[in-house]
Amino acid sequence: MPGIVHLLAGAVIGLLIPNTVAMIVVAILSHYILDLIPHIDPATFAAKERPYTVIQKIGLTVDVILVLSFAASLFLVKHTNGNIFIGAIAALLPDLLSPLEEYSVFAPLHKIHRLFHWDERRAKYWDWYIAGLVSPILVSAVCVVILAKYS
Repeated sequence: MPGIVHLLAGAVIGLLIPNTVAMIVVAILSHYILDLIPHIDPATFAAKERPYTVIQKIGLTVDVILVLSFAASLFLVKHTNGNIFIGAIAALLPDLLSPLEEYSVFAPLHKIHRLFHWDERRAKYWDWYIAGLVSPILVSAVCVVILAKYS
């Protein structure tokens, strides 16, 4: 799932769960649940042996810009509940730690992430537009509505 979707879901979790420890656990688990939903993100179909295509680089760049912009706006807005910001970052944590997965100490993280992540193994059963557009947009829209209504 694109990073912005994880960030929005984590922000909603931070808004709705007042207990910080429980909220962090739920936000991290939400990452894996969202990764089960059919989606296309820049890394989903990337061959590990070759660099990303131009389209994948553009998609990744847009996602990073959206994530950084939204995270910065949460941090800078004075009335933002701290749990919203913490939940947003916690929901992104598995992706933020993914560069460490190549080290043996963090190898279990890679196995867990791969187990849950929707990718080319499951993609053959879905049309690209359903997986790539509909599910991330729907999840994001629901999160934005909840954030707008309750924050």
